[in-house]
Parts: sequence; structure tokens; C-alpha cells
Amino acid sequence: MDFIGIEEIQPYENMYKYKIFEYDDVIELGNEEKFVCDLRFIKLDINSLYKNKGIDESIGYAVVENLSKNIEIPHQNLEKKIKSFIMQEIPLINMKESSINVIFGLNK
Repeated sequence: MDFIGIEEIQPYENMYKYKIFEYDDVIELGNEEKFVCDLRFIKLDINSLYKNKGIDESIGYAVVENLSKNIEIPHQNLEKKIKSFIMQEIPLINMKESSINVIFGLNK
């Protein structure tokens, strides 16, 4: 596990929001030096009308915001780590890692 997250409760179905931190032996949530980014994950389920037509896999979009300037991880590696975090942490995700699209937003 490379990252650990604090989930921010959302009132919307299929939307998850986390503050992501680098995982260390000592968990210091809120430590600015370990802060990686804000992550919003949106899962799009297949409309039941299309399930009979062979489309049976949901897709997801992970939006990375407020990426820390202290992070020295190349974007390609960061994308893999974010996908891994999503697969491990979000309950009942039930989708392939290849169906997750990572989008890097502009820092606010």
C-alpha cells in the first residue's frame, strides 16, 4: 500500500472523495509533508437497457486535484498508485483497473 486516505462523506451515489497521503509506518493523517492530493472518484454504471446488448462493465473517473508540489512521483506512476488505491479502498467497486480513467485537474 502506497497511499492512505481520509474519506470525505458525499451525499451522492457512486461518488467518493478522499484526501490522499503517502503511507508510512507511522500514520500521520493531516501531515502536510505526506499530503499527495485530493481525489474524487465517480463510478458510472451501465444503464440496464444496454446490459442486454453486451455492455456489462462500469467505468470510473478519478479526478486528481490539489496535487502537492512536494510529491516526486512521475505522473505515470502516480496514476498506477491512484488506481491501486481505488481498487483497494472503495467498497464494492467491482470493476477492472483498466476501466478507471485518471484525470489530473489544475491546482486551485
